Amino acid sequence: MYLGTDVLQQRVLWGFMGELRYAVGGSPISHTLSPLLFSLVFHSLKKNDQLSNLIPRALRLIESVHIDEVLGWGYIEHDEHNPDWTPLESRIESNTLQLRRLVEEVLTREEHASFAGNKSMRTQQPVSRHIPSQYYEEEVWMNLTSPLKHQLQSMAFTPVDNGMDILSVNTLRWTGHGWYCATTDGAGVVDVAFHHGIDVASGAILGLNGGGGSARSIANAWLESGGHVVSLGGRRKIDASLVSKQLADVEQLDLLIDFDGTCDPDIKAKRTLTPDYVPLSGSFDEQELILSTTNMTIDGRWMLVGQHLESWRRLWAPQCAEHLPSLDQLMSWLFGCEFELAQSRRKSMEE
Repeated sequence: MYLGTDVLQQRVLWGFMGELRYAVGGSPISHTLSPLLFSLVFHSLKKNDQLSNLIPRALRLIESVHIDEVLGWGYIEHDEHNPDWTPLESRIESNTLQLRRLVEEVLTREEHASFAGNKSMRTQQPVSRHIPSQYYEEEVWMNLTSPLKHQLQSMAFTPVDNGMDILSVNTLRWTGHGWYCATTDGAGVVDVAFHHGIDVASGAILGLNGGGGSARSIANAWLESGGHVVSLGGRRKIDASLVSKQLADVEQLDLLIDFDGTCDPDIKAKRTLTPDYVPLSGSFDEQELILSTTNMTIDGRWMLVGQHLESWRRLWAPQCAEHLPSLDQLMSWLFGCEFELAQSRRKSMEE
C-alpha cells in the first residue's frame, strides 16, 4: 500500500524509526575516508540526542564513473561496484561492528591542541525552503567524488544551492520520494582557510591550478566570501566568470591549490592545500605534525572534513548545525580512527 508524503512524515514523528543508508560514489573510491567521517558525525549527534528517529542500515562504496550506477543503489540496494575499503582491506559491510566500536571509543577523546585554529567568518547559507522538514522511513545520503560531480544535470533533482548551475554537485539526499543535491567543497575550503588563519573576507587571494568540479565550487565560495581568485592554468582552466585577479598583478598568493599537479613551483604562496590525501606514515607525533595547523602545507584531509561538515549543515541535518563537531574536533577523531586502523593492519600482517 502506498503511503502519502504527509502520512510518512507523521509515522516518523509518532515514533516509527527511519532507516538510513550512506554511500560514497566515484572512481577511484577505495581510499576514501568519508565513511569514517559519516560514522563519526552520525554517532556524535546520536550521543547528543539528535537524529533520534534515524537508524543506520548500510555504509557502502560505489566504484563507478557513471552517475546512473551510483543513483541506482539509492533506488535499490545491491552489491555491485563494491570494492574493498583500503583502511580495512575488506568490504565495509563485513566489518560494521568493528567500525562501530572504534568510532564509539574515539568519540570519547578530546581534540588535539595542535589542530586548533581560528573561527570561520563565512556567512552561513540560509537553510533551503526546499529541504523536507522531517525524515522519511527510507533515507539515502551520498557523497560524490571525481569524476561524477559534473554529471548531475537531471530535472529530477531539487538543488538547495547553485551546485547544478556550476556543475559541481558532491552531496545527495534521497527521501524515497525525491532527490535533493548540494555543493559543499567550496564552503568547506573557505572554513578550512579561516581555520588556518587566512582571512578570506578581507580579500585573501586564492590560486587555482585546474578547473574541475571541486575547483569551481571552491572558486565560487571564495568569491562569495569576499576573497579573490587567480587562475594558474591547468588541463582545464577555471571559468573566467570565477576569476577576479590576474597572476601578474599578484605578488604572493594567500593559498594555492594545485588540482592537476602541474603548477609552476616558482609561484609564491603563503600556504598550499593539497587536494588529495595519502596514507600517513611515521610515528604518532610525526603524523600529528603533518595535520597540525602550523604546517604551511594543508593536508587534503582538512578539505574533506570541511566539506563533510557542510554536507550535514546544508543538506542532511541543517536543524542539527549547532550540535555538529568543530573542524578540529572532527579532524582529531578522524586521525584517531585512521591511526588505530593502521595499527590494526600492521599487527595483522605481523601475525
